Amino acid sequence: MNTPQLPGRYEVKSEIIINTSASVAWDLLKDFGHVSNWAPSVTKSYYLGTQTSGIGTGRHCDIAGFGSIQEVITDWQEGKGFTYSVTPLGPLAKSRSTWWLEHVDDQTTKLQVTFSYDLRYGLLGKILHKLVMRKKLEQSLPETLAATKNHLEVTLQFEPVKSPLPAIN
Repeated sequence: MNTPQLPGRYEVKSEIIINTSASVAWDLLKDFGHVSNWAPSVTKSYYLGTQTSGIGTGRHCDIAGFGSIQEVITDWQEGKGFTYSVTPLGPLAKSRSTWWLEHVDDQTTKLQVTFSYDLRYGLLGKILHKLVMRKKLEQSLPETLAATKNHLEVTLQFEPVKSPLPAIN
């Protein structure tokens, strides 16, 4: 299945192949409120309220070099992906993003991410977008996907397993 189409005049897309199962990738992505555990530009994140999955789930994120945003899930396909809206930030008007998994085989998954947005501030917003924001978005999205891949393929593979046996001294 292709990723959902998003409204917005501007769009940045990226995709990456991850050497893990779609279910393992989904376990990471569905933990929506803890994106700061693996996304390099998110310095702090937490859930907005008690809901932790599905449509209506919200999170707060502090983004290095950008500021703070709030995101709320607007579409949720269990095990496959989700779409969320993002509050305005800088020259970006309210925007949307979709994170979608595609099963390739038992140990390979494609992650597709689209970020769609409009601009605010008229001519000033267009200038800021052309000079800074577009380049920053085109750079940060693939970096975030690479960090996701690294977290799934390397970090999670080598987290220490707690032994049920006591250590011998």
